[in-house]
Amino acid sequence: MKKKRLLLGLTLGLNLSLFGCSVENTKPQESTSSYLSEEPAVSSERIEDKESDNSSDEKIKESETEDEIAENDQPVVEVKKYSSEEASAKTAAFLEWAAPRAETGNMAVSDFFFNHGAAGKGDWYAVTEDGEIQVQETIPEEKLPGYDAFDIHALGGVVFYTSLSGITGYDETPATQATAVGFHKIADPDFSMHKYLLADNGVVYELIGTVEEIGSFSAGYDEYADDGVSKPGAEAVESFVFKVSEDAAAQEEWARILTEEQ
Repeated sequence: MKKKRLLLGLTLGLNLSLFGCSVENTKPQESTSSYLSEEPAVSSERIEDKESDNSSDEKIKESETEDEIAENDQPVVEVKKYSSEEASAKTAAFLEWAAPRAETGNMAVSDFFFNHGAAGKGDWYAVTEDGEIQVQETIPEEKLPGYDAFDIHALGGVVFYTSLSGITGYDETPATQATAVGFHKIADPDFSMHKYLLADNGVVYELIGTVEEIGSFSAGYDEYADDGVSKPGAEAVESFVFKVSEDAAAQEEWARILTEEQ
């Protein structure tokens, strides 16, 4: 599945209050239980140790209750194989929804979630809590290891970050950067980045880290060798596990997009 750059006319007039959820800049891989609060959709919090307050337990309980409600209302996603055109359209719809949320929180968001330089013939993948997810099928006809070797497939993805140039909302800058540079010259290193993978099973997987850790376009991903069996970089990529995102609103929206009639 080749990644195509999406050219969107983003509609920024969405009513963010409908979503009641946040993408926070927190410590890498730190739990973000405040996603279910009624605070602004996105916050700009620096990477630093934070003291917990006395209301932590109460907030966690509220979040768990709201999680259960959201889970019950979640549409059932039927897993199917998507064409590249369908995958692009679904990702575009999610990006259009995500852009105003990022803007509200003074963050930038890009659909340029993955890229790499010279590579072999093997498929690219990432590790999630639910197993490997195929990110790019390099040579479909050769099956190295191929679509059927994966239980989960990424239809696309987005990246949230704080822009050094002050851009908020949708940012097309990443697609103009050299592959070797990645996000390092455009994302503020004092804030965490959030990489979202939009999976065909209806789940949004998230990797949180510093720009130094996950700022390259290929960070968090690896490829199978030309034999389609061995994985030379497996040990390194397993240290970057995409978690099931705690962004409840994003989970709800992605499920809605996948179940929406074309």
